[in-house]
Amino acid sequence: MRKMKMNNKNIIKDISLTFLGIGLIALGFIINKNNLSPNKIINIISYISIAIGCGFFGHFMKNIIRHFSLKNNEELVRKIEIDENDERNVLIAEKSKARAYDMMIYIFAALILIFSLMGINKLTIIFLVVAFISMQVYALYWRFTFEKKM
Repeated sequence: MRKMKMNNKNIIKDISLTFLGIGLIALGFIINKNNLSPNKIINIISYISIAIGCGFFGHFMKNIIRHFSLKNNEELVRKIEIDENDERNVLIAEKSKARAYDMMIYIFAALILIFSLMGINKLTIIFLVVAFISMQVYALYWRFTFEKKM
């Protein structure tokens, strides 16, 4: 019974945050449509509002759909928990992330090179290089951490 109350509190939170996402999307479109100012910051704010709203809507709508689809199906809940915690599935997910990361390194480096050759703003290229190096440092940190543990 207590678990059901926790789920009800969570579903109310999820519904509220889904509507917040819809509101942010609407606000972003309204700001963008009614913007007569040449100020670019207002355009940026409208796009950020739309992006955050889409993130909120998608994430919390997934939680709502999952809640109602699993509401009275204990067997399906148990099966999903087993699938999520199965070592084989976890290993497959980790290997696929590693492959995607390996590919991302080359794509990111190619984009930096292409943008440099195109003569894009130097500040933009510096941001990309800093992000690329930060990613590599973060990967090295976790590699050393895991090597110490294992």
